[in-house]
Formats: sequence, structure tokens, C-alpha cells
Amino acid sequence: MSERSIVEAAYARTLLPLARMWRQSADRALSGFGLSASGGWTIVQVGRLGDDVRQTDLAAELDVSAASLVRVVDQLVAAELVDRQRDDVDARVSRVRLTERGRALVAKIEAAFEALRREMLADVADADLATALRVAEQLEARFTRKRNR
Repeated sequence: MSERSIVEAAYARTLLPLARMWRQSADRALSGFGLSASGGWTIVQVGRLGDDVRQTDLAAELDVSAASLVRVVDQLVAAELVDRQRDDVDARVSRVRLTERGRALVAKIEAAFEALRREMLADVADADLATALRVAEQLEARFTRKRNR
């Protein structure tokens, strides 16, 4: 194997375990707010995507089925963290938005995520972080193009 092949293989082997560790750490941060991982990630994504996000778009962003998201959104509505309303134009479409209580909670969660990022990336040089981001974005674009063929 060439040196390049060895590094490529090591890099590829690192990605999935690293993503799992990152997700587990973020899930632990969510549990500190009394939320399940599914509920926590749902309100975080509503906060990131903006008010009145279509429930189907939210499901796609979370990589879950629209049917499984219904139960999670029902729980968040009951907890008064989100509101769900029918679309004004197409009554088949449900839109989700954060309540004031949900907005306040998302701000706290995002602050916890920022603290996690700072802790995990504290010793990474700015240039190395920028390079890692650039490589991740290139891979994401390549996988997206391949998937859409």
C-alpha cells in the first residue's frame, strides 16, 4: 500500500467512530435538559431551520421518517416547546415553530453544544480546523453528488 492509501484508510476508519462519539457527547448534553435525544435534536433543528419549517423537511433534516417524527412533535407540543399548525395554502402540510419556552431552551442547548465544541477542539490549531472543515465539506459534496446520480 502507498503512504496515501494508508492515510486514506486510517482517515476513513476514523470518521464513523468519531461521529458516534461526537453524537453521544451531544446526546449526553441534551439529557441534561431533560430531553430525549430525539426530542432534543428535533427542537435544535427547528431552531436552526427557522420558524414554520415544514414537518417533512424537518424529518428529512433529522434523517427520520415523517411518521416517526409525528410522535416526537406531539410530545414537544405537549411540553409547550413547539407549536404545529397547518399550512395556510396546503392543509396537508404541517409547519412547526418554537414557542418562547422552546426558543429559550434551544438557546441553552446551543450554549451547551458550544461549550462541548470548545472543549473538544481547544487544542486544534485554527488552520487545522479550517482544513478539516474544508475536507469534510468536499466529502459531503462528493457523497451528495454520488447519491443524486
